[in-house]
Amino acid sequence: MAKDKDLENTTVSRTQLKLEAEKLQSLGLKLCELSVSKLKALTLPPDLFEAILAMQKIKSNGAKRRQSQYIGKLMRKFDATELNTIMTFWDQQEIKEKQHFHNIELWRKKLVEEPGSVNDFLIKFPTEEKLILLNTIKEAVEEKSKDKAPKYNRELFKLIKKIIEN
Repeated sequence: MAKDKDLENTTVSRTQLKLEAEKLQSLGLKLCELSVSKLKALTLPPDLFEAILAMQKIKSNGAKRRQSQYIGKLMRKFDATELNTIMTFWDQQEIKEKQHFHNIELWRKKLVEEPGSVNDFLIKFPTEEKLILLNTIKEAVEEKSKDKAPKYNRELFKLIKKIIEN
C-alpha cells in the first residue's frame, strides 16, 4: 500500500504530460513570432531553430499545424525554463514600451485639447525647450481646427517623447 502511494507521487499522469506538451508547443509558437535576430540571441538547438524558421515561411494552415506539432516535439527535448524566463522578460519590456507610448500619446492629446495642461506638463517635465513646445502646441491646435494633415501633431509627439525621455 505504501509502495502504491510512492508510485503515484513519482509518476506523472498522461493528462499532466499532455498539458506540459501543450505549454511547450505554445511557447514554440511564441518563438515563431520573434524576429530572426531575437531568435539568434537565444541559445536554441539548431534543429529547433531551423523548424522555427521553416514555420515562419509556411502559409498553409494544415502545414502550420503539423509544423507546430513538430516544434512541440522538439521543445520537449529542450529545457525551456531559461527560455521561458527570457520570453517573460521580453513580454514585460514590450508592455513597458507600450505604456510609455500611451503615456506620450495621452500627453499629446491633453496638450492639444486642454490649454491649461501645458503648465502641468512643464511642472512634471521641466525643459529648456518651452518656447518650441508652446509654438508646436499652437500649430497643432490650429491644424486640428482647420482639419489639416497632422504634421504638427506628429512633431508634438516627437517633442514630448524627447522631453519625457531626457
